[in-house]
Amino acid sequence: MSGEHVALCPVSGELVSQLLALAELDLTDDDAVEARMREAAWPDWSQAVRGPAYEDAPDVPDATHLTPQGHFVTCDGDGSLHLPFAYLYSVDGGLLDEDCWGPLPGWTSEEGAWRPEFDAHFAAVVRQFTERLGLPDHDVRQPKYDTRYVSWRLEHNVLIVGQGPEPLSYHQFEDAHVYLVSRTVKDAPFPDGEEMRALLTT
Repeated sequence: MSGEHVALCPVSGELVSQLLALAELDLTDDDAVEARMREAAWPDWSQAVRGPAYEDAPDVPDATHLTPQGHFVTCDGDGSLHLPFAYLYSVDGGLLDEDCWGPLPGWTSEEGAWRPEFDAHFAAVVRQFTERLGLPDHDVRQPKYDTRYVSWRLEHNVLIVGQGPEPLSYHQFEDAHVYLVSRTVKDAPFPDGEEMRALLTT
């Protein structure tokens, strides 16, 4: 590997509280979710990226909202919310010829960092949710792909802190993210018990 980087947009205690407040809602209720995000001062993505902070930012990712800290949030009415907070990637003149995350507002990237640093950022977020919610219902590790999914089953939603390939990168880099998915959505991807474990380890 060459040009290894780990980028981070930190997950604060305030952001954890905001995510848990969203997790109290039925994520299929768009009006309630939008109202809660307005209360948290999460601006609409299309408005925020037109601001001066993003004038010189390369390749701003698509999303629906931004947190004040700079996280790109996708919550588009399908009963889920996705918030990446760390990336593991290589700047090598191939798929990426420049650091795409470090220059973004709220993000920092550490050159020369790799899996241990990425996993440490992930574990710190898991600890924060564990302190608030207790032990997770599932903590699934897949050594073959070096990934981990930690989940809590809440009243209306499943809250997941996960790792996985970023979908637009052709597996060139990975993200660590907080994911909320409604338990009421038809064919929700995270069922109970062993069924969920089997899903995540295949």
